[in-house]
Amino acid sequence: MLQGLVPLRRGKIPGDLLAGVTLAALGIPEVLGYARIAGMPVVTGLYTLLLPMALFAVLGASRHLVVAADSATAAILAGALVRLADPGSAEYVRLAGLAALLTGALLILARLARLGFLASFLSRTVLLGFLAGVGIQVAIGQLPDMLGVSAPSPHTMIKLAQTVAALPQAQGITVAVSVGVVVVTLAARRITRRIPGALIAVVGAIIASRVADLAAHGVSVTGYIPRGPRCWAPQRRSSSSSWPRAPPPPAPTRASTGSRSARTPT
Repeated sequence: MLQGLVPLRRGKIPGDLLAGVTLAALGIPEVLGYARIAGMPVVTGLYTLLLPMALFAVLGASRHLVVAADSATAAILAGALVRLADPGSAEYVRLAGLAALLTGALLILARLARLGFLASFLSRTVLLGFLAGVGIQVAIGQLPDMLGVSAPSPHTMIKLAQTVAALPQAQGITVAVSVGVVVVTLAARRITRRIPGALIAVVGAIIASRVADLAAHGVSVTGYIPRGPRCWAPQRRSSSSSWPRAPPPPAPTRASTGSRSARTPT
């Protein structure tokens, strides 16, 4: 219990606070994107970030383990459920919840049976190939959003073909925002890894979206995110945007991003 938090050292508190703020600034838009990849309402992404991290801070000890959502898990979930229900629908959300509960139960059983040694038999080459394949799949899935075009097919290669065919209809402002985010991220990494390029890109995109009202110029934004589980109602995707949306509550929290692509392991 609390092995990842104690002992607390006063000299490290400012650094820990800065790390927490940086993680929140990057993690919140990121998990919204992962919810989009998984075909879930965007608000569910917040729960995958907040609840597991809070529990792991109390029960976990590793400082390197990823306990929130990731693109590989989101892509696998979507690939398993897309043929069973319409992404974003109530049935899809119920199936995703069932899959999560079954996965958790199996992991608990594996822990009780001490099956962790099985991970030693996984080839590094296989793991790298799997992650590379998932990264390509996720990247292709995000191309339509980055270009502002529609590619509704759930199949990766068909989606790529639909995206290429829709290139003449690409929205210039959406493409400019997407390219800007990618350029800032890669340029910062090329200069030095000490510069948080992804954080600068995310904050800059949010500011640009707010100041320039990019939504009014055809750039799709996340929009209103409901507060609390009582507003957590799965919604079907609208025809004007591929983001699952929820109707604005009386006192909504607005979260907008200029780029709709999620960071992937590629």
